Amino acid sequence: NANNNANNNQAALALSADVIQTGSQQDGNNPPAAGQIASATDKANFIDFCKGKTLTNGKQVKTGSCNGIPMGNIPSENKMISSVFISPKNGDNFDVLKDFNAQVQISNLDAGHFTNAATTYYSAPQDLNANGQIIGHTHITIQDTGKDLNPIVPMNPGSFVFFKGINDAGNGNGLLAVPVAGGLPAGNYRACSMTSASNHQPVNMPVAQRGAQDDCVRFTVGGGAGNQANQGN
Repeated sequence: NANNNANNNQAALALSADVIQTGSQQDGNNPPAAGQIASATDKANFIDFCKGKTLTNGKQVKTGSCNGIPMGNIPSENKMISSVFISPKNGDNFDVLKDFNAQVQISNLDAGHFTNAATTYYSAPQDLNANGQIIGHTHITIQDTGKDLNPIVPMNPGSFVFFKGINDAGNGNGLLAVPVAGGLPAGNYRACSMTSASNHQPVNMPVAQRGAQDDCVRFTVGGGAGNQANQGN
């Protein structure tokens, strides 16, 4: 779909009447509900929402930016993404500074598709393949949780000990893996998957009430306890 859409309306700067969404023209408070705020509204799909602001423009703008690219194609409810870690498992313990594999099983992701993150970040909409699955990729990120596995202060998202995008299709059946070469120092850790569309945006789902599309696990290195079955994988 992405290639077909790329050639549509390349020179057009006008919003087609066919794509105007009337849902954006009302604030959702008819009737109002306790605790529910009014939505912002616009008669033209918020087409000029980013006017006068720093544009994302395909870059990872660390100071913040505004992105005017549509969310894109959203899958049906029966094609929503779901993930589960195969390794590490909760409670696993690995040897200090010893290689191990991070593995995650993901359903309904057409994996192995990624664009240039330096120049096309968030620069095109999420898209689906012919089977209605999101085209994209996932990442594994690992953070040190500090003195134990259950911190009560949220971790700094800018601080991580391992981060890697998995840019291949894995085994072709949703099992994706990445080596953690050299392992990790002794400590407590949280590993999470972060699944994205091709242009690196978080995947968008069709309904609000659902299970999470990503998974996280807690594990130790050099802890001398826990399930060591996955050491050396």
